[in-house]
Amino acid sequence: FTGVIEADNINEYHYVSLDDTNNVIEEETIKRTYSDANANLNEVFNRSNKNVEIKDLPKPFKPMFTMGSKKFKPFPKNVIYNIYAKCGENEYSDLINNPFVDGLSTNKNVANCTITIVEPNSKFQTDGSFHVIGFGSRKYKKLSFGMKFNNKFLGRKAIKLRAMSFDSSLIREPLVIELFKSVGVPVQEGAYARLTINDQVFGLYNMIDSFNDRWMGAYIHGDEKAKIGITYKLSSKHPMGPYADLRYLGDEPELYERGTYLVDEYEKKDINPEDINALYTPIMNFTKLFDQWVNTYGNDQSQVAIDELKKFLNIESLLRLMVVESLVMALDNFWLIIGNTALYYNPERGNYQFIPFDFDEAFYGSFGNEMFTQPKAEIMQDCIHWADQEDSPADHYFTNNLLAHPQIKERYEVILAIASRELFDSKYLTPYIQSIVELIKEDVDWNFYLAANIQSTYDGRVQQYTLQDFENNLSYDKTNYDREERLNHSEYGLAEYIDLRGDSCRANTANVNTSNNQNISDDVDISQFVDAEGNLLDSSSSATSSMKKLSLLFIFMHIILLLL
Repeated sequence: FTGVIEADNINEYHYVSLDDTNNVIEEETIKRTYSDANANLNEVFNRSNKNVEIKDLPKPFKPMFTMGSKKFKPFPKNVIYNIYAKCGENEYSDLINNPFVDGLSTNKNVANCTITIVEPNSKFQTDGSFHVIGFGSRKYKKLSFGMKFNNKFLGRKAIKLRAMSFDSSLIREPLVIELFKSVGVPVQEGAYARLTINDQVFGLYNMIDSFNDRWMGAYIHGDEKAKIGITYKLSSKHPMGPYADLRYLGDEPELYERGTYLVDEYEKKDINPEDINALYTPIMNFTKLFDQWVNTYGNDQSQVAIDELKKFLNIESLLRLMVVESLVMALDNFWLIIGNTALYYNPERGNYQFIPFDFDEAFYGSFGNEMFTQPKAEIMQDCIHWADQEDSPADHYFTNNLLAHPQIKERYEVILAIASRELFDSKYLTPYIQSIVELIKEDVDWNFYLAANIQSTYDGRVQQYTLQDFENNLSYDKTNYDREERLNHSEYGLAEYIDLRGDSCRANTANVNTSNNQNISDDVDISQFVDAEGNLLDSSSSATSSMKKLSLLFIFMHIILLLL
């Protein structure tokens, strides 16, 4: 909605929502003060105009990747975007009412839409499409979506909207993403967004980059148009298997077409999608190289073993990934279940690296997970072997052989020791969390109400979260606090988890010498792209240059401006 008000003097104003006959049905509870500064802002009904500084987290390790490019910058963290989609009614109804087909397979249909994205100073509009994403997240009434655009939005042709349906903090996954970024591991990052489709308001989402060639080009190679290699998404079925164990199966590429290595992104002009040999030779080569390394250097504790391994594997990036997974206790990712991770052949460096994605089962604790056989307190206090116990149902062939080398394990422990002291500590994480809370707090109760009242025929799960549930994640009662008793629980609020896990990881590494913080591999110089903190050079936002101005924005369809 846009409008112009003519008046001799405007001091304060607010908005009301009208029905089709211009009767007031709701009035803002906030009062607005008019000024030249906000005269052209896009304003959201019953939401304050925010100017929040999102606190940065420390970056204690040498950058290895650009984490963006001049035309594909990270999303601003201090903005809540507003997404409005007008989709074909039948296509839209099919998506929200039938996320599963026959109750088993996923609905892969798309809805064609006109998509409008608005932030306080700008507007973007394009034709595009929506589709439902995820598997576990489809079990919830509030679905997660993928968007594709005909025109580029901030350099992107695709974005994911993750519903955060089972996170009462609304912060866990964004915080995991920020931790990966802080240790220099490429990860799809994003911002918060409010979503409305066909006048149905869905609530608050985590709007993040899609895992695609443009993101890989920008974040890994410094150019969204860079030539990429090939990625395989590791897909394991736990607890019974099969697992993407990265074992060598032989010299026939078709042996790797078994459902655990899902071919994802690659240069379509270079590889015929029907050519099985071309598609699976890179994963075959990786498993063969690692198998040869294990057989040749499994008992070799010399530097030669490291030199040979780093010829084909980015060891440093993988160890940093494993440290973050250990700190946040990622229950659905690489180390524990060998899933929600991509293996990427990097043609620029001629080696392979692991890329994490989807972190909706982190920052909770053991959470009753069937992969754990040891007592809850042991899991919570173990940051070294928490994921690879001998009686684990998963096949940890790859990580077990990797960490069996003393220099590799030593580097893992150094990264863990530094990260748990200089990053994963409440004195660093709490200011970041508090700044996020300041940004989203007006949307929390609203979001929980909407999630429980989405209009669809799908009988999906609904989490009846409240504002109190949200606040319980931000602090906990330390009066007469019994740490030993609390360690025997399987789930924690966010603040308590950070303290318990951080203390445990610091205790695990109390005797680790951290004086040498040099990369074990890929000790590259990317100073032409980033500063010493890993921030993109010339990193001013491109948002306003690529979006058009809009004067006023509201969630409700019919509004009138009241002058006081």
